[in-house]
Amino acid sequence: MTDERTPAIELSPQLRERCRYPRLRGDTGVVLMVDAGYFIQRECFRAFQQCGWRTVPVPLAPPDQFIERLLTAAVFHRPDILFTVNHLGFDQEGALTRLLTSVELPCVSWFVDSPAYILLDHHLNASPLVMTPVWEREYERFLMGFGFDNVFHLPLAGDPEVFLRSGRDGDVQYRVGFVGDSMVAAVDKWRRLCRPFPGIERLIAGAAEKLLQHRHRDPISLARDTSQEMNIPLPDWTPEETLVFSSVLVLEATLIYRQRATAALSETELDLFGDQGWRGYMPPDAQLHRPVDYYSELPELYHSTAVNLNLTSLQMPTAVNQRVFDVPLAGGFLLTDRQDDLELLFDAPSETATFTDPEELPELVSYYLSHETRRLQIARRAASRVCAEHTYRHRIDTIIGQARRAFGAEGARTGIADLPNNSVGARSLLLSLRKQG
Repeated sequence: MTDERTPAIELSPQLRERCRYPRLRGDTGVVLMVDAGYFIQRECFRAFQQCGWRTVPVPLAPPDQFIERLLTAAVFHRPDILFTVNHLGFDQEGALTRLLTSVELPCVSWFVDSPAYILLDHHLNASPLVMTPVWEREYERFLMGFGFDNVFHLPLAGDPEVFLRSGRDGDVQYRVGFVGDSMVAAVDKWRRLCRPFPGIERLIAGAAEKLLQHRHRDPISLARDTSQEMNIPLPDWTPEETLVFSSVLVLEATLIYRQRATAALSETELDLFGDQGWRGYMPPDAQLHRPVDYYSELPELYHSTAVNLNLTSLQMPTAVNQRVFDVPLAGGFLLTDRQDDLELLFDAPSETATFTDPEELPELVSYYLSHETRRLQIARRAASRVCAEHTYRHRIDTIIGQARRAFGAEGARTGIADLPNNSVGARSLLLSLRKQG
């Protein structure tokens, strides 16, 4: 399977033949996993193993040795697929994509952050061998327009082995809590990357307000509309500058949103867990705590908080974030902003508690604080739903099924002779690759 988008590395006939074998044909398989210590990679490793697959981690660091390590692993382990998150391991020059094309190894790259930022100047990485599930439906069209053929919506999930807790049993330590970033440092960082122009501050403020009201709109489209209304000419941006300005708008809108949501709870006993940027705008009586470790501390924190708030980043027009799965698994109650995907994933009236505007928060928080039975009922039902349908094992099952449908029909390839089982043999194959490519 080749394509003019991803020219193959010229391999010797011997090496090419040794890399041709049936893939994705049995009930189980072997997956090479790009290992960068990134968010959800640990969960995906475990989920593949729960599905009966053998996982072979390929460390990304140091990057200059990654391709060699990957080829060595492919020669020795005969994988069915390569798996990565957010295109980790892919480079702007397209070396990994050319290698995958040469050895005809399918890859699944699950996007759990905006692909617009990740794929900037990565046009050489579009390949029919690369499947790109994405957690936010609004990015499906972007990925297909970028040149990827196998794109589908795949929400985030939960890991019961990390988060699952029993009932609360009166062990509430915090009444109302939010765990997350203030966005202050992120906004400052991306603003400094913006090319300045007359009226930029007014434009950012106006376009961010519009984005808060129209989450589904493209930030740059809103910026253009706002620039016309305010009579602020936009510069001729490069593609990179366009994405930088889009990032600024998304982050600024998220900061404003979290500022207003926490301000609405100024009369509430509120505990925030995050960075020092919160001190710039949190309510005077709120308590700021240090950031907590995701694996060792967060499950117990969610479990011991009566009302956990969810204030979704504006990066997600429709998707739900990790809190939606983690909080109920931990035995906690979540009061979340209403996202379209909630209704796809949960029975909204019985398994979720939502708000549409921060002004609703004081009344809703007061209600749920005084109705513990209702809180626990919603939390338990949500946890049951996550365990039944929305664990990382469920997501990896989906990935395996989609990969079989997309690439399995191409798997009836010529069998290969026994591969060398020592490092000298592997080095000889690597030398062959280097000489040819």
